[in-house]
This record gives sequence, C-alpha cells and structure tokens, in this order.
Amino acid sequence: MKSFPSLPLPAAHVLIVDGSAEEQHLLKEMLRGNDFHLSVAAEGREAYDQALQSRPDMILMNLQTPGLDAFAMERMLRENPLTEDVSVLFYATVKHLSGIELADRSEILDYLIKPFTVGQLVERVQAQLRLSLMLRETRGARREGARSGNRGDWDLVRRAKKHMEERLPEIRRLADIAEALAVSERRLGHAFQGCLNMSVAEYMRQERMRKAKYLLTHTTLSIRAIAATVGFSSAANFSTAFNSWVGASPSSFRNQALTNALALDRVLGRQP
Repeated sequence: MKSFPSLPLPAAHVLIVDGSAEEQHLLKEMLRGNDFHLSVAAEGREAYDQALQSRPDMILMNLQTPGLDAFAMERMLRENPLTEDVSVLFYATVKHLSGIELADRSEILDYLIKPFTVGQLVERVQAQLRLSLMLRETRGARREGARSGNRGDWDLVRRAKKHMEERLPEIRRLADIAEALAVSERRLGHAFQGCLNMSVAEYMRQERMRKAKYLLTHTTLSIRAIAATVGFSSAANFSTAFNSWVGASPSSFRNQALTNALALDRVLGRQP
C-alpha cells in the first residue's frame, strides 16, 4: 500500500474495531506503511477492555460493531481518566448514518463515510491522532499547572486568552498581547508556561487552527478570507501552517467535511 506523510508520533497505536475479519484485514492493509502500530477487536466490549489495558492513541471503529456502539464507547472512554484522551473515528455507509444526530458529538469523536480511499482514511486517522495528542498534552499541562500555578498567573492567562479570542486577526507578536494587558512579555510567558506548560505562541497557534477548522466547516469564506480572519498575512502562510498542524490542506479538509455533509443531506431528505 502507498505510504502517506505520517504524523510525528512514533508507532502511534490504532485499535481497529470491526466484527468482520475481512474488514479488519482490509483496514490494516490500507493503513500499513504509515508507522502505525495496529491491533484489532471484533466487538465493542472487547475493544473497551483492550483500551483500558493498552491505552491506544485512537480507535477506528465500525458504527455497526456488535456489543457496544461507537457513541457508547466514546462516552465510556471519556468517563475513565485512563482513556479520556483516546480519540474515536467511526466509519459507516450513508445508509447507516441516516437518522443519527451528529451535531453534538464530542470534540474527539468523528466519522468517515464509506466507501473511502486509502488517502482519505490515512488523512483522517492522522488528524484524529494529532487532536488526541494535543488534548493529552493540554490536559496534562492543566493538571500540572493547577499544582504549580498561582492565582495571579491563572487570572493573567484567563485575560490573555479572552484578549486573543477577541483580537485574533490583529495580533502579530507576543508584545501586542503583553501591551494590551499592561504586563511584561516575560511575565506573560512565565504565566502560560507555569499554568499551561506551553508558550503563548503555541497557545495562539492552537487557537488559530481551532477557529480555522470551524470557519472551514461552517462558512463559505474563501481560504484567503479565513487566513486573514485567524491572523495570517497570506493564504500561502496559512495553508502551510494548517497542513503542518492538521495533516491536510485547508481545501482538502473542507472538501471532506462537505462531502460528508452532502451525503447525509441526501439520505435525510434535506436536498431535492
């Protein structure tokens, strides 16, 4: 199978959950050659038990898997501190997605419509792995920060985050934020490092990508307009940063989301 650009996650563990041995084999072949450690389970309860023991980075699951469906699996994973950062990507045909409410799904539960290509599968698996890693690091940093950061630092971080959310397109430098909050750059950087275990620049990059993904999937703004809205000087710079962060170009990310949405609309009768 063709190898695609892989995540900076050495031997990321992907647990494949499908009741069909043939489907398990097919998915393993599609993902082979991309530096993933692959394991399999035939039903949901077995997969959950494996997740508790081996703590995979993500679960790739057939929506029709017997024993425990993807939504129940996701809820159980979230409720257990050992598995709360394991992301879930489920796959199904358009027919099987009919009537299922997807709007309120968790931030780390996503879906892929069958049939899909090798490239589409690898791209979405990599995107979920990036998200899982980001959330794992962020939550770990918050727990560490709660032990080490003081009340003043947390208040400063809260104010900085609010300012970034409101003025994201205008912010170009750390100095812009520090000046608006009337603190030194060193003081601001110390607060973020102590509370979130990340630099201000890292947090701001994370916010730009989060907002960009929302705009790509919920608006018809052009790539150039989205780049400006999230604070990039050009569409080229934005595309490079987005591809590095998400593992797909902005256009590819939007097209896949649109394909999924249109397919669901046709089945649910929301299109003529």
